[in-house]
Order: sequence, then structure tokens, then C-alpha cells
Amino acid sequence: MGKLSLWSFLSEQGRDLPLPGESVAGKTIVVTGANVGLGLEASVHIANKEPSLLIATCRDTVKCEQTVNIFRERCAGSRLASLDSWPLDLSSFDNVRSFADRFVAEGPERLNVLVANAGTFNPVYTRTQDDWEVMLQVNYLSIALLSILLLPHLLRSATCDDPSRLVLVSSLGHYLVEPMLTDSQNWDHILGAISAEKFGVSGASRYNLSKMLQVAFVRELGARLPSPTPLVITAVNPGLCHSSLQRELDKYRLLRMVLGFVKWLLRARTSEMGSRNLVYAALATNAQDLHGRYMSSCEVVEECDFLLSAEGRAFSERLWWETIEVLSKVDDRVSQIVSTYLPAR
Repeated sequence: MGKLSLWSFLSEQGRDLPLPGESVAGKTIVVTGANVGLGLEASVHIANKEPSLLIATCRDTVKCEQTVNIFRERCAGSRLASLDSWPLDLSSFDNVRSFADRFVAEGPERLNVLVANAGTFNPVYTRTQDDWEVMLQVNYLSIALLSILLLPHLLRSATCDDPSRLVLVSSLGHYLVEPMLTDSQNWDHILGAISAEKFGVSGASRYNLSKMLQVAFVRELGARLPSPTPLVITAVNPGLCHSSLQRELDKYRLLRMVLGFVKWLLRARTSEMGSRNLVYAALATNAQDLHGRYMSSCEVVEECDFLLSAEGRAFSERLWWETIEVLSKVDDRVSQIVSTYLPAR
């Protein structure tokens, strides 16, 4: 069963992870949250392989310009003409819809890889302008919306020998969510219950839960695609990394110091090393083995015990249909895409 132990965690943290040598020539790749941390390092690795087009997204146009300058410094030998940076703010459904509209209008016909990396951690309960808890929307709902809106492009770009890839960046924290879900079968609405302030869990617990929802989404979406699949979808754990995820903690100096010490104690990886998990899932040749699965340290591992249980399977199917219902109200293309490309099981 999928369990988290201190020994296995520390053993993984100390590994040097491989970088796949596969070519990305002729491919279009989108990496979200590409201005810092894991997204930046993954994008640099991919840019150095010289894809046909790499679209690196950032929260706003200023960050997009800064990211292009970083690429000029770090990818001097690569074809920077193949790099573009577009704004994408996952805390706004309208912004996600606008990004998808722009891809249809300005992007190439092909989309071979989507690395859905952007995420947030906020220790204080906060709601977005769309009236969802911020981590639930940024880390799960907007990622699901983006994935579904770009699904037709991913499927059209696939070949029998070279399936497209959809990579969601999850977390080992998803192993810790079961105590929060003991009564979930009695909830009228999963997403509504989790988003409510009265759900009453810590910011860290909400973050872990949002990452578990990603793993469930990967499993449900993967199960609805044909076999062998034209689109390989994978949830990836980058491991504990020194990254910018905890930037919201800047105002909580003591908490940030404690977290820094814990990361040192637990052998946190560099963002570059953690990003290799993302690049592996996006490019490695053993694609069909990764489909619908959860990966850690560039290997397929079992997801948490809750998702492996009968209760967890029922939970993830309910979550799928609730997610489609919510997102269909945001953009009516969602229901059309699901009915066309993802027939009910």
C-alpha cells in the first residue's frame, strides 16, 4: 500500500535523479509557473534541448519579461527564438480561459507537452475573486480547467509512437490527507466542503489536500482515455525542495526560519534536482508505464492508502464529476470537450 515513511523519504531525497536524453525537436511545450523554482529549472532544461516552441507562463507580464531575461542568461547556446513567455494567473478562471483562447488564436496547431507546475501555499485562509479557497483554486481547479481546455490540442498532436504528455506537479504531502476525509462520504459536495473556512484545517493541510485532488484527477482522466493512450497523464512529486513555494511566508519570519531548518534537516533538494522529475515525466520514452500514475524520484510509486481504498475510489469518481460540473459553469467548452473526448466509463 502507498505509505510515507521517514526512511524511504530520506533515501529518496539523497538520490541524484536522471535527465532524459530524448529529443524535443519539432515539439511545442507549455510549462506553467516558469519564472521561479521548479518551473524555471524545468523550462531551462527543456529550452536547452531546443524545442520548436516553449511557452513559459508567469503570473503577469512583468514576470514574463524577467523570465525571458533569465533564459537569455542561462540558455545562451540555445535557440531563444523558440521561447515565448505568456501571462497566466491561476487564481482567476477568466485568466485561464483567456490563456486558452490565446493559444487557439496565436499558438501552433501542435501541443505536445503541458507541464502544469504552478502552485501556491498560503498559511492564512484566503478566497479568490471566484469565491474559492485560494489553494483549492490555484493548485487544483484552475489546473484542471487548463488541462481540459487544452486537451483537444494535446490529443491532436499525438502519434502512435509518440503520445502527448500532461504532467501535474503534486506532492508527497498527499499521503497525509486521510484524517481529513474520514467522513467525506457524507459530504453533500466535496469541493464546497473543502473550500469552506469552517472546514477548519491548517494551511499546510489544505495544501496537501489540493495535491491529493491532483492525483485523483490524474487517475480519473487517465481512466477515460483509450488504451494505448494518445495522451500520457502523470502526477509528479518533485520531493522536498528549496523553492519559492513558501514565498507567502515572507511576512512570517519565524515560521520561515523554522521551515528553513526543517528543510536542511530533511535534506531538501535544489530546485534543479527536483525539476528533473518534471522533465522525466514530460519526455522519458517509457510513456505508457507512467500513464495515470503517481511518480516520485523518476519512478512510479503507489499513491496514498486513501486513494487505493474502495472509499477513495468512490471519492475520486465523485470528485471528477463535481469538478466537471463546476468547470462547465466557468466555461461551456468543458462539457463539450468531456462529451467528445472522454466518454463515461
